Order: sequence, then C-alpha cells, then structure tokens
Amino acid sequence: MNAKTLLLVTLLLVFAGCGNEAKNEDAAPEAGSTEASWGATIAFEAGQPLNGCAVGDVDPTTPGNEILAVAASGEIFVVHHGADGWHGEAVAQAGGEMIGCAIGDADPARPGLEAVVGGMLTGAEDSGGKGAAHLLYLGDTGWQLEPLFEDDALIHGVSIGDVDPAHEGAEVICVGFSLQATVLGRDGDTWQTLASVDLTSPGKNAVVFEGGVVVACAGGSLDRIRVEDGTWGNESMPVPPAGPARIAAHGERFLVACDDGSLNLVELDGLVRIHAESKKLRGAVLADLDPPVPGIEAATAGYGRTVTLLYPPQNGEEAWTARTLWRDTGTFHHVAAGELLSDGRGPELVAVGSAGRVIVASRRTHPNPGD
Repeated sequence: MNAKTLLLVTLLLVFAGCGNEAKNEDAAPEAGSTEASWGATIAFEAGQPLNGCAVGDVDPTTPGNEILAVAASGEIFVVHHGADGWHGEAVAQAGGEMIGCAIGDADPARPGLEAVVGGMLTGAEDSGGKGAAHLLYLGDTGWQLEPLFEDDALIHGVSIGDVDPAHEGAEVICVGFSLQATVLGRDGDTWQTLASVDLTSPGKNAVVFEGGVVVACAGGSLDRIRVEDGTWGNESMPVPPAGPARIAAHGERFLVACDDGSLNLVELDGLVRIHAESKKLRGAVLADLDPPVPGIEAATAGYGRTVTLLYPPQNGEEAWTARTLWRDTGTFHHVAAGELLSDGRGPELVAVGSAGRVIVASRRTHPNPGD
C-alpha cells in the first residue's frame, strides 16, 4: 500500500462499523468440508505454561516442518511428527520468560533456517528489567542458543523477513515494551542494529508485510514500519477495537485479534468484526486452511480456552461461520499454521497456552491426527 492507500485505510477504519459478526456454530459450511474432516490432538505436553509457537523447518535432521514452542520458564521445545506419531523435546533454556518466536532464514551465512525467540533477559514477564532475543539453531554439536539482542524492556514479538534493501538477506525484527521496533541484521560475526523506530504504544506482535513490518500495538493501532529512500518511518493505522494483541496478513488484508475478544478483518473498504468472544483473543491466522472450501479461512484462540476456525461467507451469506476445533483446560496464548502432516489436506493449526499443551488441528481423511 502506498501513502494514499494507507490514508484511505486509516479513514475507513476510523468510521467503519464493526458489524457482520460470525455465526457461533460448531459446524463447517456445506461447501467442501464435513464434520468428520477436522480433528485435533495433543501433540506434546510441556508440563508448564507455553506462550508462543511457530511452524517451520528448524531441524534439518528430520523431514518436513517442526513446531517451536516457548515457555514461561524460558525453556524452548521442538515438536515433530514421525512415522510413529508426535515427539517433542526441550532443546534449550533461556534466562528469562520467553513470549514470542519465529522461524526463518535469520542468518543467511548459515545453511537452512533458524529460530528467533524473545522475552525477558531474566525473570518473568511482569518482573521488570531488560528484554532479550536469542537465535536458536541446530549446529554440529547440537542445539545452540545464541544471544542476539537486549532491549530496555520485555520483547513481546519477533519476526523474520527481508525488510531492509540496504542489508543483504533477511532481518530480525523485535518489538515490545520499550516502545521500539528494532531491526537487526547479521554483519560478519556480529549482529548489528540497522534501525530503531518509535512505536505508538507497546508492541505485542509483528508480521512482515510488503517489504516492511506491521506491529500490533497494545494502545490501539497497527504501526507500519518501513524504510523509504534510506529513511525509516512509522505510519500508524488506528484500529477501533482496543488492545490489538495478535496480527496476521494475507495479501492486502490483516487479521487482528484484540483484548476485547474481537477478531477483526482489515481490508481496503474498512474493518469487519468476523468473530467475537467474551474474553481476550491471543491468536490470529489468515490462510487457506481448508483448500476444498472457496476463499481464505481465519483461526483464533484465547482466554476462552477454545481454538476456533472461521469460514468466509458462502452462497451469498454475509457472516463468517465459526467452528470450534478444540476446548482446553487453560487459556490459549498463541496460534500458528503450517504443513506438518504428510497426509494432511492443507496446513495444520497449532495452538499453545497455559495448560502446557501443544494442540494440533488438521483437516484429514479421518478425524484423529497423530494416531
């Protein structure tokens, strides 16, 4: 989006209504999906609260993608699916509570992909003190956790992508309670701060978008951080529902999960609330999760303890259709998506939360993934 388009989005968001809430039905639409085609399972139990997750090929010794999950204790887990089912293990220990994680080609000098995890340098999320981000990778001698960056306060969200054309390869973006978006790049044997851009309020989550990064800020905005003609800037897009907490992007659309329990789709023609719950939402996925069904689906989870899949309007309807895929004993803190099962019919959904479970939901020919 150029500056004019962004201004249009801003104006539309300020005045757009929030109607068209989803139908709260635990059923899939008739087009292409059946009641028996989705199933969910506990892929791993960490025995402690989990705050964040990501899907990607972080372990080159096993085929396909893995799940990365980070814990309140600072422990980091990798979970994968093999011929005999799901397996998980603790691979590293950070010094403080870890909140967010991402998988990508963070270090172009290394083969394969790496993971970035962010949270506290020491102590718990609410203990104050410095934030920290680490690079996680599987080296010749096993899993390595390399210090990456220390911030003045909690790092709540991390992302990986090519956002700085002046720097070769991808960069790491850290956002959090220091009110800064920090862009980091590998330069030889060291990590350099390429940019530090002011945020309008604490950054909770970040997604790479059209050569820049969009940050969900707790105060009520989406901050778009990008560089033009060598100068970094922030274009803030107000979002009416208070407390954006998680964000996903697909094409020119954003999905925003908020503290007020609303899940909002932001498009060029305004903002539509596609789902609402009575408690905070902590998940936002916008992808083709059910390929036989026309359109792009959404998914979320949160303090209501459910993982919810949402289908776009079908056959002339206006509302999105919500389907509950899992009910848990604890609150959910994050949701991710990616290919994990060789016999899956589309990407899998992964959710983690305070119960310490890694939940995997999949659209398959039978309803019990992992059996």
